[in-house]
Amino acid sequence: MPKRLKYLVSSLVAAVGFYFFVNLPYSSHYYGLLVGIVLVAFCFWFGLGIIFNQSLYIRLMSVVLPVGFFVGFGLFATLLPQTFWTVFMSSFFFGVVCYVIFLVENLFVVSIGYRVPPLYRAAYTVGLVILLLTAFFLFDSLFSFKLIYWLNFLIIFVVSVILFMYVFYSVTIELPDDGKDKNFWMYVLVPGLVMAELGMVMSFWPVGIFKGSIYLVAAVYILAGLIQLDLRERLFKRSWVIFSWITVAIVLGMILTTSWR
Repeated sequence: MPKRLKYLVSSLVAAVGFYFFVNLPYSSHYYGLLVGIVLVAFCFWFGLGIIFNQSLYIRLMSVVLPVGFFVGFGLFATLLPQTFWTVFMSSFFFGVVCYVIFLVENLFVVSIGYRVPPLYRAAYTVGLVILLLTAFFLFDSLFSFKLIYWLNFLIIFVVSVILFMYVFYSVTIELPDDGKDKNFWMYVLVPGLVMAELGMVMSFWPVGIFKGSIYLVAAVYILAGLIQLDLRERLFKRSWVIFSWITVAIVLGMILTTSWR
């Protein structure tokens, strides 16, 4: 079966699974979530042809985006009005995103151990956009549950660690030794802890669910940018200045747009 056809069939199966998940009764959503995670992971392993012929690390990293997007967007979609067209369009959107992720992950898998193809940078950029979109849906869904601050801290820490593991994986593909000389846990745990602390702050800050999620996504973007530049040894003074100004602008925006009454 041609690659593109496998991606199309796998994306279609994943979209159909998403459709059934959204239509489940509310009491069955968490069981459906577990089944959906397994289904999406299997679809991507099958589509990419890496069920048996890649390391466990690569197999896990290749499904971080689709599984994370399924969980985040799935929980978000269940909050929308459950009409036929909203469910159909959300399922169609999920299928399209899955197909795009297939194209990205295929380039990443092809790049491992070989010369990086010209389209790698484009694939990395698209992957980063989907990562930020996934982060938004995950954070938005989490804040919708209105959990206590320490639970937000723990969940955001776990989610962020997984997301930054993917950032490390996607960046080090381009490096000559695949990042084997880099301190993996420093690039994963430190930004994960920063995100968890920011998430705990958002538990008290009166910004609302949407704005709080946007601010956290902005933090993911800044940290991912710094990680990328540092791994590629291009974190120069000019880069620090740019990201510092972005951070200042976001913090000022948070303060000025917050209503304390």
